[in-house]
Amino acid sequence: MKRLGGGSAYSGSLPTGCIQCAKGQKMVLFISGICDAKCFYCPISEPRKMNDVLFADEMPVREMHDAILEAKMIDAAGTGITGGDPMKFSHRTAEYIRMLKAEFGEGHHIHLYTISGSKEGIEEVAAAGLDEIRFHPPEEIWKVMDKSVFRDRIKWARDAGLSVGIEVPSLPGRTEDTRALIDFARSMDLDYLNLNELEFSETNAASLIGRGYAVKNDYQSGVKGSAALALEMVREYNDFTVHYCSSSFKDAVQLKNRLKRRAKNVATHQDIVTRDGTIIRGIIEGGDLQQIVSDLRSIDFPEEMVRVNSVRRRVEVPSWFLPKIKRELKTGYEIYQVEEYPSWDAIEVERLRI
Repeated sequence: MKRLGGGSAYSGSLPTGCIQCAKGQKMVLFISGICDAKCFYCPISEPRKMNDVLFADEMPVREMHDAILEAKMIDAAGTGITGGDPMKFSHRTAEYIRMLKAEFGEGHHIHLYTISGSKEGIEEVAAAGLDEIRFHPPEEIWKVMDKSVFRDRIKWARDAGLSVGIEVPSLPGRTEDTRALIDFARSMDLDYLNLNELEFSETNAASLIGRGYAVKNDYQSGVKGSAALALEMVREYNDFTVHYCSSSFKDAVQLKNRLKRRAKNVATHQDIVTRDGTIIRGIIEGGDLQQIVSDLRSIDFPEEMVRVNSVRRRVEVPSWFLPKIKRELKTGYEIYQVEEYPSWDAIEVERLRI
């Protein structure tokens, strides 16, 4: 068993998609929130769940160029396509795959997750340039995969030249079902099987609690027993690639690495980039923006160090100038040092009033 950060581990060899994700090199393209499955553990957020919306990482996609822009912002080496169910929209999915390959070349690795897929749809996305497909069979059929349509879907994907794997959550108390699924994956000579740590979210919490699941501790959203089952499977199947991906790994490794890549492209000379990839900047709020700029000029503040953010209704300055501004700007403005993600939505991590 080989260990990864955040408690993740694997046997065998990691798939290309996972290698790139771990390095923060994958853009996540959310093709639609629509899905015909009703998985009780689905963690998708309320604004996306069962809504036909598109996102590139955190950025809403209104036209194809938005996805290209986000991929460039993180210097993406590949894209992971998810949903909802991308194969329910195979024409749209194929169009985005072709666009990404045309922009970034054949070396831009693309994988997608799906719970469905017709022969025609799988052939369509493969012809567009898809590299890897990850099937997500519903948990109620894990013991009877031999009799399911997934046997055919795997054959169609293989015939189309795709790398094929299975990716599902690690469900505590379902050891025999999980074992049966891995045995099926081995019998079909699949490339890997990924077990994700089951997590609580706002949209699945009631469903998980109703089935007797509990959070594993006070500071993480993972479900108690999920990691233990996944690690047991990694140890047991040392002659096959079983990859356990923890919630901590997603946050502490994958996300952090992606943020660092984006920070390099969005941070300016006014910003401080932290070791975690967040950005520290100074902000001035609480007044007319042009008046704030004028008042800064009155104290001989360097104009090249001033940035007006009309969307967030604030003026941004280097954080190291905040003591001078606080001391010399005799107004009722609110002055803060903020730490934010470099992502499109710029989620605020911390705010310190000066």
